[in-house]
Amino acid sequence: VSDQFLCYKTLKKCLKAIPEHKTNEDGIIRPGEKRKLTDEQRLFLKTLNAELQKFNRFFISAEEDFVMKETKLEAAYRRVVNRDGTRAPRFTMERCRAACRALADFHGELVLMEHWVGLNYTALVKILKKHDKRSNLSLRSPFLISVLQQPFYSTDVLSEIITKTEARFRKLNAMMPEGGLPVELQRREGAREHREEKEDESESDSSDGEGDKSQGPQDRTKAAMECWDGLKNSDSCKRPLGDIPSVFAKKPKP
Repeated sequence: VSDQFLCYKTLKKCLKAIPEHKTNEDGIIRPGEKRKLTDEQRLFLKTLNAELQKFNRFFISAEEDFVMKETKLEAAYRRVVNRDGTRAPRFTMERCRAACRALADFHGELVLMEHWVGLNYTALVKILKKHDKRSNLSLRSPFLISVLQQPFYSTDVLSEIITKTEARFRKLNAMMPEGGLPVELQRREGAREHREEKEDESESDSSDGEGDKSQGPQDRTKAAMECWDGLKNSDSCKRPLGDIPSVFAKKPKP
């Protein structure tokens, strides 16, 4: 997945090739002034659009996989928990622990994907800001409006699956007599939820939106990592971190 992040270095090279814009003597580009695209600007736009298509292809494919996996995990969950929340007739502690481990793994993949969206959005904002400072063509506002309509930014389905997974994990954890989610991790999870509520209240304070999108997913990813560390040491839910696809753990280096 490392190659599915924004190719920031490539875009910076394209950006450096764009001649710095020239202004009038008073330092202002007048509204009626012609702004013909240079070959370098066309290459930058072409590369940027190619990155968006790459994001969309990867996200759509991953989302389809998540939906199918969630369906399979729901079947395993229903083997131990009835729809009214009571223990199913086929309930065994072994099945409960297996389902809990599977949900922990799945939750980690989900929040890391959510983090992937946030990181790529932030990288787009930064490279567009750099472009607008250098070029006579203002791209950031119109391009980000287009980004908001892109499939990779539409995370409603992903967020819904995360919510379901968290609720099921908590339910299974509560059904274990001992060795479920450690008390310390429950405290951390409560602190994370409180932090997210405060972030929601203060959201949209920034005019360009930079950083707002990624803060929540970053906290959720950190909480997921802490959860895995605790589960690794738990008798009921052991989870080798090696199961996590290493590509998900990589971050772009802008």
